[in-house]
Amino acid sequence: MAINIIKQYSVFLINEPGALQNFADLFVRENVDIIAMAQDVRYDAAVVRVAVEQDSGVSHALTKAGFTSVKTDAICLDIPNRVGILRDIGRILAGQGINITTIYGTANRGGNTRWIIVVNDITKALNALENSGLFE
Repeated sequence: MAINIIKQYSVFLINEPGALQNFADLFVRENVDIIAMAQDVRYDAAVVRVAVEQDSGVSHALTKAGFTSVKTDAICLDIPNRVGILRDIGRILAGQGINITTIYGTANRGGNTRWIIVVNDITKALNALENSGLFE
């Protein structure tokens, strides 16, 4: 199991052909690896959540390119996949009174899962997850 604090950028995009490509080009130019991404589209606008391990210059590059963004600390949880893992994450955090504000992830059958989790108290969440014993 690996638990790391990473950066998540919530970026507002116009919902039109080519918008995502132009946005992704920025990360290529800045040589920043996107480790996870989620997008929520509403009519003519979208919010793209991008998780990155490195934070060097991303905020500045986004602003310079004309994007409006919000930077947030997030937890990146890499653990073996199994039935009930999401329920267990929720139970651990809820048991400590921690609110999940954003979560997205992926899993490989028989492999690993990666969850990006934004919470109201990241220090308390890290401690709860690390000391839960469920992910060993």
